[in-house]
Parts: sequence; C-alpha cells; structure tokens
Amino acid sequence: MLCKTLSAVLLCAAAALAASVPRSLPSGTVTCGSNKYSVSAITAAINAGVKDMDSGNLPDDYPHQYYDEPSEDIELWCSGNGPWYEFPIMPNGEIYTSSDSDYQSPGTDRVIFTSSGTYCAVVTHTGAASYDGFVACKGD
Repeated sequence: MLCKTLSAVLLCAAAALAASVPRSLPSGTVTCGSNKYSVSAITAAINAGVKDMDSGNLPDDYPHQYYDEPSEDIELWCSGNGPWYEFPIMPNGEIYTSSDSDYQSPGTDRVIFTSSGTYCAVVTHTGAASYDGFVACKGD
C-alpha cells in the first residue's frame, strides 16, 4: 500500500515538474490564422527583436514589453515573471522594420521572448476577443 501511494505521489510530482519546465522552441511549424512560421523564422524574429532592443533601434516602438493577460490563456514557454517583449513576425519571411519616413505595418503576429532572447510564445491578434488582445498560435 505504501509503495502504491508513494508511486502515485512521485508520478504526480513528475507531471507537475514537467509542466513547468521551459521549452526552448516549438518542435515544428506554428500557424497564426493563415500564416505559417518555421522555427528558423521564429528564431530570426527573436534575434532581430533582441538586436533592436540592445541597439536602441525601436522601429514603430518594437520590441516593446508584453504583458501576460490571464484571461487570454496564453502559455508562456519561458520561465520567470518577465519582463517579456513582443516583436512582429512577418508572414513574408522578412524581418520587421519601420521608420517615420517609411512606415510598415507590424501585421497581426508576434514572437514573445525575454531580454536575453529566450523563446516564450508566438501569438496573434487574429481571432482575439479584443482589438489589442492576443491568442496563442497553433503549434506553439
């Protein structure tokens, strides 16, 4: 009886620990609405966001801080309590740039990451409950 109880406790503890371990990147393609992103596109967008943040080059105020909204039910795959940052990921594979003289729309999709470039999520405004809201992308 003790062995069964101990086994059940250990199994539950292992499951809880596994659920809280950060994941480095998605295992395959991520879909936001009709847009599909490869792991290399996600990585490139994160790297561009970190580079812009480190250099102080903030096209159209990106990257900027991302605030986790519990009602949106988005799972962040990075550990800690933030701060987290959002940066546009573009469906054409290009890196987002914009300026006062050459404005470019950031589109609807974002990568979420830490200041050190750790992946947290890919989210989209497409299908969100509010104008500024987000939902998780499929495959994230």
